[in-house]
Amino acid sequence: MSTQSLDYPQKPDLRNKKGGSIQRIFGKAAPLLLLLPAMLILVSLIIYPLIFSLGKSFTDFTLGMPGQEFVGLSNYVKVFKDSNFRNSLYVSILYSVIAVTLELILGFGAALLLRRRFRGAKVVTVLLMLPMMVTPVVVGIIWLLMFQPDFSVVNGLLSRIGIDGPIWLQNPITARFAVIISDVWQWTPLFMMVLLAGLLNLPEEVLEAAKVDGASNWQSFWHITIPIMEPLILVIVLIRFIDSFKTFDAIYVMTNGGPGRATQVLSLFIYRTGLPFMDVGYAAAMSYIFLIIITIAAILLINQLRKT
Repeated sequence: MSTQSLDYPQKPDLRNKKGGSIQRIFGKAAPLLLLLPAMLILVSLIIYPLIFSLGKSFTDFTLGMPGQEFVGLSNYVKVFKDSNFRNSLYVSILYSVIAVTLELILGFGAALLLRRRFRGAKVVTVLLMLPMMVTPVVVGIIWLLMFQPDFSVVNGLLSRIGIDGPIWLQNPITARFAVIISDVWQWTPLFMMVLLAGLLNLPEEVLEAAKVDGASNWQSFWHITIPIMEPLILVIVLIRFIDSFKTFDAIYVMTNGGPGRATQVLSLFIYRTGLPFMDVGYAAAMSYIFLIIITIAAILLINQLRKT
């Protein structure tokens, strides 16, 4: 019995249809073409403004004034001689260090409490996350009303326990304390969420072994939980420190940098120099020094993260 070969229909090559694929038409240039829209957005929104502002930092460019002259590094030299800049840098560092430290401690405490299973834990978690969803301007308005001298909610609560509250936003010390409270109220939930996720993913067998060996809860927390979560803690501290160092909105609404220069953070001082006073060249120079300071802080934290 003879056999005949059967001709099976060939699978059509869809890439050879009219129009073809981008890879077949453009060859090796196809990946670059796909990245082109994102690159154009990056250049137009980030790269070009950086180059433009860098160029202006070497000039005496003033808004509303005709012409500009190249002044070299004089703007940068002026920055280090400016007492207003040094004060604003001090206020920014003080604000960021205290706020982030309090947020870390309170966020860790809240995460440890929420790790325990109790009725309504999910509802409590959602409620604690609400401040983080409010825009910074609204946060500033809320706490401005909370610290108002005439109908202050905070002073009303203090009066119930026999304490005569101060005029919060008109005293340098209490004003700094007030703006830090607003930041802590808004961003502690971020620490809580991130650290709670880390706590829920801890290896239970390690903690159980520590209990068997007689370790107390505090010893387990300090010698096991903290070392395991150290990379996560450093990452969230890095993100929040950089963000808090750039704080502008809430402080602008609550105190506008006052009283005096008590709450004038660096971003607010740069804004005032560049817009109300129109000294764009000097503001650009301060912005780049601001960028260098944040970069150095980020590098130090990243190096610490790599050691863990």
